[in-house]
Amino acid sequence: MNKIKIAFIISIAALFLTACQGNGISELQQQVQEIKDATPTGIKELPPVIPYEPFAYSAYDLRSPFAELDPEFETRLLQIEEGCETELQPDPNRRKYDLERFGLDALQYVGLISNKREHRGLVKIQTGESAGVIQPVYVGEYIGLNDGKILKIDNDQITIEAIVPNSKGCWEKRPQYLVIGQ
Repeated sequence: MNKIKIAFIISIAALFLTACQGNGISELQQQVQEIKDATPTGIKELPPVIPYEPFAYSAYDLRSPFAELDPEFETRLLQIEEGCETELQPDPNRRKYDLERFGLDALQYVGLISNKREHRGLVKIQTGESAGVIQPVYVGEYIGLNDGKILKIDNDQITIEAIVPNSKGCWEKRPQYLVIGQ
């Protein structure tokens, strides 16, 4: 009986194998050939390599624009150059306010508090050990690194008049602004 089962299984397998030799194999071979023909055979050429040229930094001996002024250099700046048309210059003996330790880029105008008599601006310190501290400021106080005097406090900005050196070595007044939210 086992021999009959084995013969039956072999005959069924042979029947399936002969059925696969018909048109199905040629169609399959044709599809495989179409896929092979559609597949790109080459690789795109790489773009030319641009040689690296190192940058020679030559300003390492100059003062960083982000560092505080050297006291000796600051006293030289305070001297009025000959040929300046105005006697305008910062007062080196004036008492410095806390917010004069920071550049305007390190301060943010965050709000306004006012009553019937006065407006107070709220300025947030964004860098250093005091980061996150909010300080009230008044008209007439000084703020920023350039002897900036607060002239006006509005809902949307604080107007500051700074004393900065110009290209001739003279001093000039220049308006600066702290805009709310910036």
